[in-house]
Amino acid sequence: MKVMILGVHTLGRNRFVLVHHIAAGFFAAGGEFIYTYRLLKLEVQQLTRIRYATTGLIMAAVIIVFSFIGPISADAQQAIRIFINGSEVYSDVQPVIINNRTMVPIRAISEGLGMNVEWDGVNRQVLISNPALDLSEDSGEDIIPANGDLDIIGTSTVSAEALKQIMLANNPQAPADLPELYLQIAKDYGIRGDVAFCQAAKETGWWRFGGLVQAYQNNYCGLGATGSPATGNEDLRGADSSRIWFAEGVHGAIFKTRADGVEAHIQHLYAYTSKSALPAGKTLVDPRFILVSRGIASTWSDLDGRWAVPGVGYGQSILTDYYAQALQSSSSQSQTMTQAETIEQLEKDNQLLKLEVLRLQKMIQ
Repeated sequence: MKVMILGVHTLGRNRFVLVHHIAAGFFAAGGEFIYTYRLLKLEVQQLTRIRYATTGLIMAAVIIVFSFIGPISADAQQAIRIFINGSEVYSDVQPVIINNRTMVPIRAISEGLGMNVEWDGVNRQVLISNPALDLSEDSGEDIIPANGDLDIIGTSTVSAEALKQIMLANNPQAPADLPELYLQIAKDYGIRGDVAFCQAAKETGWWRFGGLVQAYQNNYCGLGATGSPATGNEDLRGADSSRIWFAEGVHGAIFKTRADGVEAHIQHLYAYTSKSALPAGKTLVDPRFILVSRGIASTWSDLDGRWAVPGVGYGQSILTDYYAQALQSSSSQSQTMTQAETIEQLEKDNQLLKLEVLRLQKMIQ
């Protein structure tokens, strides 16, 4: 990522830039920024999300929060303190307020965010770059580990809308409510619902089925499908018989609703990755829950040879063949704001900024 900052001001031997020019630069590069004003205090907070990758797509979000605590017309001799990600940054060049406009030392802020700073004296431009963060769609390595060692426990990264988009692109007839069901139910168990959804996509062929298990069974991970048809008298091992059952001649369990099928899948993952009891208020719907050696798999690659036999590369395939597509869909959605929409948003932010300045000026009069 490289951001060019224009409007650089030179005071003595030091170079300053307006606070909102930094924010606008990062906004144009795919980030977000929020203004709040209170005291004589400048805070910068950065949040970056780097993609789980193997297909060359990077997602990044940069959030920059600027807040000033104290009257804007405060004594110019009072130092403005700079905080980045909650930690104070000490600079030999102090921020200054000129005509009610706050100027900050560009190098201190940028290097505090872990970026490189270059000064183009000919064109009077500051170039800020982060070699570790590339927003291009051609970038390489990052957080989909090459060996599939991504934890099963965790927070979902991809939105339901992005999952739905990639699902319907692969199968327009797939149930549209499944992405939301996976994210909501998995959250209750602390499981990465977006990756679990991708595992179901692998198991069902994007819900085309076509194997032993059929779509009407709402069985998205092959629970109970052992290669032999059921007799109808299978032991449910404590699972709720009003929500799951077996039928003679049918391969695998049958779940009453799609939500039941999703929860059984999530519970089976929970059995593999946790030794704890089901979360409070949850009813068992996975008929094979007690057959799992509890806590034996902490990452998706740990499912190799356990969930699927022989299962070589099973967990990595979930990530590289399915999850990477979901991440690409998610990133594409996050980059849909047009230039006109960006300008409109900046204008709105500018108006809010002016209103806040007026409000604070009235407070100190």
